[in-house]
Amino acid sequence: MFFQLPEKEVVKVFGRNLKKIRLQRKLSMEKLAKMADMELSQIYRIESGRVNAKLTTIAALGRALDIDPNELLKIPNLPNS
Repeated sequence: MFFQLPEKEVVKVFGRNLKKIRLQRKLSMEKLAKMADMELSQIYRIESGRVNAKLTTIAALGRALDIDPNELLKIPNLPNS
């Protein structure tokens, strides 16, 4: 389960998920930043696993990508992810 991972790994998984979904949508980091009303540098730091996103940031990214924010929290290679 997601909450059983060490904090650093949670941050990395979130960043990888964000990048994967952004690329599937064919969005640049710049475009996503604009859509989510965020700084480009913040998107970069999140995707690279350097920063732990706040709940409000997760919600903004979900809205910008038109997805349930839970999609950003899924752990790959697990049956319920």
